Amino acid sequence: MSRNPLLAAPRRAFLATLLLWTGAAEASDVTMLAHEPTQKTAHPPLIVLLHGAGADERDMVSMWRDLPPDFVVVSPRGPFRDGGGFSWYRKTSRAADIALSRKIVELIVQKSVERFDADPRRVFLGGFSQGGVMTYEVALHDPERFAGAVVLSGSMFPSALAGVASVGLAHDPFFIGHGTADPRIPIAAATAARSSLEHLGVPVAFHAYPGMGHATNESETQDLAAWLAARSGG
Repeated sequence: MSRNPLLAAPRRAFLATLLLWTGAAEASDVTMLAHEPTQKTAHPPLIVLLHGAGADERDMVSMWRDLPPDFVVVSPRGPFRDGGGFSWYRKTSRAADIALSRKIVELIVQKSVERFDADPRRVFLGGFSQGGVMTYEVALHDPERFAGAVVLSGSMFPSALAGVASVGLAHDPFFIGHGTADPRIPIAAATAARSSLEHLGVPVAFHAYPGMGHATNESETQDLAAWLAARSGG
């Protein structure tokens, strides 16, 4: 993402660690940044935001300022080392890594709802680039868990649709945002994903941003904030 001013974000973030059991005898620590609203309410809405490849939990913080102020925001770190950052899957073991990361993200969502006493009917999942890929993978396989999903500059792999039925998907709307000048993931990937979702009966709010590359911009985050507020009752 193009902006990453952690210290400039007006919301206060705190670092946390979750211990997740990802298998019968396998535990994993997940580092994350989290924000609770300054004016706390009972059972607030929650959004979990997944970073892109080679980044970390700090990469999504620059978006927090534009999100509805009543949201709990959780930004976890991907499980795999990737240069100076982390990823949700590696090219050499994509299928196995996605399967593991899907379990990890599902547990992060579950534990975050419990930890922050969030409203289970107002839980959202979103991600940028590779985080968007994982958003498709998780949200389409467990649509009843989410009030909506957000994909920014992402793409959809065939595995996201494997075994997916249209039952329940009408209640899991997607916000898709993509730049028309994205050199890494062409906007054609976003339009293809929109077509696949609409074929399944999934409501899609699709936004193409002229001239935007592999990044986010203020127009996109404002559109996203309005969409989240409408979906969360804010």
